[in-house]
Amino acid sequence: MESAELLPGTFPIVCLCGSAGVLQAYKAILHGLPVNTGMTFVLVSHRGPENKNLLLRLLSTKTHMEIVEATDGFRLEPNLVIVAPPHVGITTDGIILKVCPRPKTNRWPTVISDFLRSVAATCGSRSIVVILSGMGYDGSEALGAIKQRGGVTFAQSDCQFDSMPQEAIHTGHVDFVLSAAKIGELLGRYDAQSSQGARPRARRASCQQTSRGWDDLFCRPETKN
Repeated sequence: MESAELLPGTFPIVCLCGSAGVLQAYKAILHGLPVNTGMTFVLVSHRGPENKNLLLRLLSTKTHMEIVEATDGFRLEPNLVIVAPPHVGITTDGIILKVCPRPKTNRWPTVISDFLRSVAATCGSRSIVVILSGMGYDGSEALGAIKQRGGVTFAQSDCQFDSMPQEAIHTGHVDFVLSAAKIGELLGRYDAQSSQGARPRARRASCQQTSRGWDDLFCRPETKN
């Protein structure tokens, strides 16, 4: 997408969230994206204590976008993939990321829900949330806030572990259920500059009305691809 520079706080923020089995989903989505989407991609998952740079190296084989690990105070920029470190809490004010140690607890992690709530509050209709393969329900509790502020939500249909996407779907706040590859393909066709004007670059017939012109690109949840 050839475009003028997108100002801070004006471009879409795509939240790719998951847990067990999410690596393959990340790869499939990134593989379908051009380098100049005009969006920023933040990957938040229940990462384990693997080699610090292993995930970044694996993902770099699937995209020409720059991939970085999030740090406290990191500024969101378009055409960038940002990976949340393991064992941290992460939020945003819509411009920068806040990263801090996550206290140990025996409860199910809420790092995804916490992040999505901050995205809903500060990014509003610029929010695009994708719930991918994983166990548990993290992320689901924040989808209502995302929808209330005009964001768009997806759940993966071809996941290795379907608890997390199914919990999301059961909230009634998921707009689209698609395969990871299809999500990547269609995100790559979306025009970030026109996101507030609801003018996608590519059109698709026979889709029902939804927010910001996504009806021209996506099928409804009942049709899985």
